[in-house]
Amino acid sequence: MTHEPKTKGRDLDHVAWLYDPIIEGLSFGRERRFREKTLDYMEFSSGDRILDVGCGTGSLTLLVAGQLQAPGEAVGIDAAPKMIEIARRKAAAAGAPARFYPGVAEALDFPDASFDLVVNSMFTHHIDTGLKKRAFAEMERVLKPGGTLVTADVDRPTTPIGWLMGWGARWVLVQKELVDNLRGDLPDLMRGAGLLDVRRVDHVYGLVSFFTARKAEAA
Repeated sequence: MTHEPKTKGRDLDHVAWLYDPIIEGLSFGRERRFREKTLDYMEFSSGDRILDVGCGTGSLTLLVAGQLQAPGEAVGIDAAPKMIEIARRKAAAAGAPARFYPGVAEALDFPDASFDLVVNSMFTHHIDTGLKKRAFAEMERVLKPGGTLVTADVDRPTTPIGWLMGWGARWVLVQKELVDNLRGDLPDLMRGAGLLDVRRVDHVYGLVSFFTARKAEAA
């Protein structure tokens, strides 16, 4: 990675120091269970290269890294440099084989066909429609032919509580970026980026879905 790019979307640099204490500490284990469920839908081999887009403080990336062996590699990128600093410290403390870089999803600083699997977890609701389109196109670009994309994020609510939480957050937080997710548009956005076999494989809390998709095989 040769530079520290800036995104036009939201980043959480200003609250990076609070992220683990608040999200991890006050979720009573739900955050870890959510990461583990995400991992359940990430089918990979121990020697695969895996990219975590919008990795935050690296918790999911580190779980992935724990299941890899050389030449396998887990790489995390996030637009918030302070998040990356925390992720690097966590990796060093754990002795985990994971690498972290500042980076933006709409302009991934990796060559074409670099990764066997790309994952993004609770990330897309921070960026607007145009950036979602560019981000999914970039994820498709860096996947190897036949590679897999796993997306876990806010989706169309299916319960009254889910509706209240989702649309309430949109208006209370003045976060228009949530609207695509709440309308259930993520599958179409992934298909628009050229991804195939887009599937909603699970739905939890009446608000969050897990999707899988794949890149076309080489011609």
